[in-house]
Amino acid sequence: MKNMPPELRGSARAEERWRTRKLEDLRLRQVKGALTTLEELGHEDALVSMPRGVRGQRLYEDFSLMKEGGRGDMPTPDLYTVPVRSWTAARTITLPKDFFLKGWIQVLNPSEVATWLILRRMSQWAPRKHRTSGVFLTTRPRMQAFGLRHDAWEDGCRRLLEFGLIRHAEPPEGLKAAADAIADPLIKALFSQPTRVRQAYEPHYWQMTDDGLAENAVQTLDRELTHRREALADAALKRVQHDPERLAGHAPTDE
Repeated sequence: MKNMPPELRGSARAEERWRTRKLEDLRLRQVKGALTTLEELGHEDALVSMPRGVRGQRLYEDFSLMKEGGRGDMPTPDLYTVPVRSWTAARTITLPKDFFLKGWIQVLNPSEVATWLILRRMSQWAPRKHRTSGVFLTTRPRMQAFGLRHDAWEDGCRRLLEFGLIRHAEPPEGLKAAADAIADPLIKALFSQPTRVRQAYEPHYWQMTDDGLAENAVQTLDRELTHRREALADAALKRVQHDPERLAGHAPTDE
């Protein structure tokens, strides 16, 4: 407001028009700056191409968007193709707008975003399996197809579960029946030999929960951090109560 021309001051309508025009100018400069940055990534890596006017100026209104990998090294640029709904999940996936509008893209760290995108793709690649029994990912395809290490995957799934963006799914009927059979007392009595049976690695089965995306990401993060601090404080208090000598050992002594 301090830069407003004096002749406009005092008129609510004039002040509002001036403020609106300034905001529009600011947004326009931001868009032009972003397009310029994307074009100046390099000839092969540029994500945007803009024609030039007669004086060499950029024609921002006529920009072309490149593929995610950049313009490429061929004379003909690799232009971006807008996905269509008929494409399969092997080519493209859909993302809810709340992932961006509610701040999740800023709150989640890169490995958590990667984990969420992987589960998102798998849920759309096998929608029936995702709906009935959940999807899972074992070591080899996780490393070969996505290049995500075990600790990053496990931590990512744990955090997404805490945030309410995924949930544990019921195991497939075959595994569930096997687990129920092993738990049955009669089966245990019949096959109670004192031998240790090696259990094969069984991954977690997951389902996406888009309802969690509707929550404000920053508020959800603050709530989870508060819960975590409280849990750590309770655990520390229980350890001290369980071992009173530790508390006595840290108590100040009289000289």
